[in-house]
Amino acid sequence: MEQAPQTLRANHWSGPFAPLSLAVYLTWIAVALQPWLDWRHGRLHWSGVTAVGLLGMIAVPVLYILRSRYGRPESDADLARLRILVLLQIPAALLACYAFGGGTMPILLVVIAGQVSVLYPLRAALGLMLLANAALLLMLQQRWGWADAAASMLSYGAFQTFAAMMTAYARSAEESRDIAVRINSELLATRRLLLESTRSEERLRLSRELHDVVGHKLTALKLQLRLQARQGGQTSAPAIAECERLADELLTDVRGVVGALREHDGIDLQQALAALVPALPHPRVRLELAPEARAAGVAQAQALLRCAQEGLTNALRHSGAAQIVIRLAADAGGIGLSVEDDGRAQQAPIPGNGLRGMRERLEALGGRLELGVAERGGLRLRAWLPQASPADSLP
Repeated sequence: MEQAPQTLRANHWSGPFAPLSLAVYLTWIAVALQPWLDWRHGRLHWSGVTAVGLLGMIAVPVLYILRSRYGRPESDADLARLRILVLLQIPAALLACYAFGGGTMPILLVVIAGQVSVLYPLRAALGLMLLANAALLLMLQQRWGWADAAASMLSYGAFQTFAAMMTAYARSAEESRDIAVRINSELLATRRLLLESTRSEERLRLSRELHDVVGHKLTALKLQLRLQARQGGQTSAPAIAECERLADELLTDVRGVVGALREHDGIDLQQALAALVPALPHPRVRLELAPEARAAGVAQAQALLRCAQEGLTNALRHSGAAQIVIRLAADAGGIGLSVEDDGRAQQAPIPGNGLRGMRERLEALGGRLELGVAERGGLRLRAWLPQASPADSLP
């Protein structure tokens, strides 16, 4: 069973072909037109300085593409790598400004300001951009004088501030949306689990009522009919025999209904697990849920649902996987759930608070949690619970 995405999640941050990346490329093309037009009209003479400036101008989009390929930082190492790639863009842009002067070239710092605002803390971002603008001010002062340089820096600084604030607010809005989507998925999964729990309890109640009340009364009716058959005369024997036959058939039907209800004992987790899967075009999430795998009670169902939720969240955040598989099956006298991805996992992770909480929840129900590296290199999380745990035993 596979959950098809219903809405495509627009990712504005990861990938060299994301919408914001395309806007950056268009901006760079517009900036790069300046030296070409200056050379065409004889205002630019190639030298060692202009060659270095050209390398700096080209280095800015190259470094941006390398940064965009990492997408969102998933670890401290990823964040440090992204920060270095953004930091290197600053001297590259300043070299281009030094070689080709003012005009449109300082717009490169506007693009850099938007990246710095989402990768560095506020004070560090302000410090970096102040240093970059101080260096730019000195360059412009040598060409235009202090008055003109300061006036130009006011406009450049305003555009940088606007880009930084808009990028930071957009990133914050996107993160808030992701949190809202995750919470909504969890609420839907919990609601469907509660509905299935209610259905399971109702089936159990009906089967008990049929067995304990209707079944016992039919058995008592049969005994009374046999007693009447012994005490009555020949004239009433056929009617009593017919009543006894009907009572036997009705008792058999009741036992059949009770048996059918008992076949569906437990809580079906399929709809609850399907609700957990976010509507994402990437990575692809595949559900392999066996219909006969049913939790013995609410405590088991909640434990397995939380394990699936934690495993899916970790895979989406940290694995960089192209595919995530969630499996639910009945095996070894219990029920097993596994979350496996094909992302990067050289070794089993050190359990954090989430994984430790899952292990404690499962062990309290007589189950276990296993972590390991899958055959395809990703992480495999497997939870197992016995078919009837102490917390789910029936009175």
